[in-house]
Amino acid sequence: MNRGDQGLPDSASTDAQSPAPYRDPGRAPSWFGDRIALGAVLAPMAGYSDAPFRRLAHHFGAAWAVSEMVSAKALSLGGHDEPNLRISAPYLDEPHAVIQLFAAEPDLAAEAVAALEQRYHPAAFDLNLGCPVRKVVNRGCGSELLRDPRRAAAIVAAMVAATRVPVSAKLRLGVDRDVAVEVAQALEQAGVAALAVHGRTARQRYGGEADWDAIARVADAVRVPVLGSGDVADAAGYADARSRGLGVMVARAAIGRPWLFALLRGEPLPCRAGMVTVLWRHARDHVAWYGGPRPLRRLRGQLEAYARALAEAPGPALDVDALRAALVRVDTLADLALALRLHAGSAAHADPERLGDTWQRFARAPRIARRSRLAAAPGPN
Repeated sequence: MNRGDQGLPDSASTDAQSPAPYRDPGRAPSWFGDRIALGAVLAPMAGYSDAPFRRLAHHFGAAWAVSEMVSAKALSLGGHDEPNLRISAPYLDEPHAVIQLFAAEPDLAAEAVAALEQRYHPAAFDLNLGCPVRKVVNRGCGSELLRDPRRAAAIVAAMVAATRVPVSAKLRLGVDRDVAVEVAQALEQAGVAALAVHGRTARQRYGGEADWDAIARVADAVRVPVLGSGDVADAAGYADARSRGLGVMVARAAIGRPWLFALLRGEPLPCRAGMVTVLWRHARDHVAWYGGPRPLRRLRGQLEAYARALAEAPGPALDVDALRAALVRVDTLADLALALRLHAGSAAHADPERLGDTWQRFARAPRIARRSRLAAAPGPN
């Protein structure tokens, strides 16, 4: 199958074009370790890191992208219907797809990865040990697992035993104090192949500054690859993390700015017309993925972030408040086209000739076929 059939832009990175795999003699070899130096990684974000957004991250050079978290318990209770699974479903032939679970019971986690592997054939799985949202921690999942390293390790061990692909885990430093080294070592003993550490506690949520010294201590305490997460939003921050021997995972900084993955590696900021082309492609793929009478409602959070990015781009001043107000009200592609024409002064989605070669290829790249008839796919054994 050629790249056009897969719907990948010509400018998307390929393994043949990528630098040689990162090999740190102090780290255990793994799929994650082979890719960690190729670029930053898109973090799992509820409501954001779906298949259309992951596609953009891959285009701009993300080493891999992690899905929104899916509930192992919901899958065990028969949540194999299309709406439930679409939060984690990859495109057909999506490269380097990593599916994240949240779970409190080892047996349900094992059942979930077995079912999802059979259905989607991802490159890897990830366990969430960082979500601080009440409805997640009240179920004994997410950051609540940091209080019980033995249970967290048991869940990872069950996942590892149930799948043929590697398993990673994403954690915070702790709930209200730093226990990340203890948890990381327990997960390493359970067979985890990589760790992503957000340098804040669950109590901090997203306040204050991420503690990269604490992340580095985790890396010093284990042999598996470690990625840091928190506050990296430019090439200087990315370079500093890489100088510590850490991989980099980005989350909120990439919302409305999927070209961030290229910027972190020193590539130039796209022009405003190029940004609009990316926004339009994101919206088009989103509509194709979700459908429905008002398909862009779910994308409004991203569109608001795009408005801020467009206002910061070089060029004539924009009324960012008016643009943002217009974008958060759109329901359809027609609404979006009108808002961009009136408030961004751009119709780049309809005129890729104005852009450079790379952006023209991106604008014209065919859609990737979405997963269809999910409900008819085989369930768990």
